[in-house]
Amino acid sequence: MHHYDAPHSHGAIDSNPSFTPSFNDSNNDNRLPSVADPHSADVYRDHPMLATQPKTSCEPIGYDEREDRIYELIVCQQPLHARMCGFGEKDRRPIDPPPIVQLVVQQGGSRGPVDVQTLQAPFFVLHVTLWSDDRKEERNIISNPPKCTRVLMGSLVSSPSLLKNTEGEQGLYFAFPDLSIRTEGRYTLRFSLMKLVSSDFQTNAKSKIIAQVFSDPFTVYSAKKFPGMTESTELSKTFAKQGLKIPIRNDVRTKRTD
Repeated sequence: MHHYDAPHSHGAIDSNPSFTPSFNDSNNDNRLPSVADPHSADVYRDHPMLATQPKTSCEPIGYDEREDRIYELIVCQQPLHARMCGFGEKDRRPIDPPPIVQLVVQQGGSRGPVDVQTLQAPFFVLHVTLWSDDRKEERNIISNPPKCTRVLMGSLVSSPSLLKNTEGEQGLYFAFPDLSIRTEGRYTLRFSLMKLVSSDFQTNAKSKIIAQVFSDPFTVYSAKKFPGMTESTELSKTFAKQGLKIPIRNDVRTKRTD
């Protein structure tokens, strides 16, 4: 029987992600200020984009005082379902459709949107982790004696691409085309945005999380119950035409049911 454990409760974890920022929610330095927090920066608390934000542990809109900018994450392509990939290293079953997250940047003090072409895109990093469908518990590590194993497989870190959406509007987008999950169940994905600065490259440095957002809940099925992959979305096709490496499916066959 498999058991879920906290990521730091075991020493031996195989297939570690290539980039592992610190996501300790108990560390106040890494937590986003709440809109309802009287100690938050004035520009963050008073900005019209943030006025109606509820007080939660995961804020899709965050303020970075280093540049006086507000960063918003929007999951513009939600995961629908996936087939579990099991514990083999070669059997990968990508989440369908691949999650895509947009980054929108506003200048502080209600000075309007920031031109995406002026942003230092290579320094933005979006990291994804696996959570329960109620968003209360992490599901990143599973106890599979005699060792612990990652549940969420694939590239867990994405850099932004400057792309035009289906309406021809240009923006910064993060894509996760090769995520797969080892075990069946109901899950959500949590995306955490960081902008790397020179101090983040020092030994034992912790990158500051600017904003976080959850995906909608989705289902991971066993091989027998999986209904099959869907046709690629128009957004995926549009981005693929612009050079984004994302799988495209046009001839989808519906799985037969007896």
